[in-house]
Amino acid sequence: MEHFICPVCGENLILGDKVYECINHHTYNLAKSGYVNLLRSQRSSEKRHGDDKMMIRARSAFLEKGHYAPLLEGIVAECDRLQVKMLHLTDIGCGEGWYTDKIFTHLRENGHIVQIEGIDISKDAVSAAAKRNPYIAAAVASVACLPIKSESCDMLLNLFAPFDVGEFARILKSGGIWLKAIPLERHLYGLKAAIYDNPYENKVAVEQYEGFELVRRTDIRDKLTLRGEDISNLFRMTPYFYKTSAADQQKLENAEVLETEIEFAILIYQKKSFHHRETTK
Repeated sequence: MEHFICPVCGENLILGDKVYECINHHTYNLAKSGYVNLLRSQRSSEKRHGDDKMMIRARSAFLEKGHYAPLLEGIVAECDRLQVKMLHLTDIGCGEGWYTDKIFTHLRENGHIVQIEGIDISKDAVSAAAKRNPYIAAAVASVACLPIKSESCDMLLNLFAPFDVGEFARILKSGGIWLKAIPLERHLYGLKAAIYDNPYENKVAVEQYEGFELVRRTDIRDKLTLRGEDISNLFRMTPYFYKTSAADQQKLENAEVLETEIEFAILIYQKKSFHHRETTK
């Protein structure tokens, strides 16, 4: 399958012997773990992009315990609505690929023929995704310059990750689905209450986007009771860890039990048939 296009010229990339190459002979080596780096510019290579190894390990360990199973079940239910048997799906902001892998496996087990990509700006995350499932074509890339052919995707997954409306409209087929997951007001409020003296609710905005119609919203609410390393992993997989003082971090290190809400919204946007943007080469 042709998974990616060249970030330089926009032509299809063909995978040969551990190298992606386009007809214009731009080449991109496959890393040992199985991913390819398709960032258009490497000038900021010294800067850390996206999640680091600690966050990835923590999130993987936390998700494997099934704590976010209600969200996964909601996403899978939306996938089951799809009537397309030969399905091209791209997970944008895939992280370590936990959701990507679970959704891919579910679709395959239910008779779909699936072409799937995972894209993230974090090399560490994409490497982990490639190791998790060899069927995930994993690439380091920016959401603002997706290495995906125009009007080729049936569905985009975008879970708690940055997005680019113009790029999403470009790569989705007419009538294609953009599944967007966001945290609701009291998501992880118990975690914040354990850390901060004045915890705050999240601000939630459900937007309408040009070229898309919001066709469905599903809210998911549950409560978790966590102990031991699950508390630490939850904290370390969130942005709060790097925004919290050492003194406040210690509050969680000393906690034996943590009770917290989890709240998500799954937003289903459908691409309108008249919207199209040409690829700039």
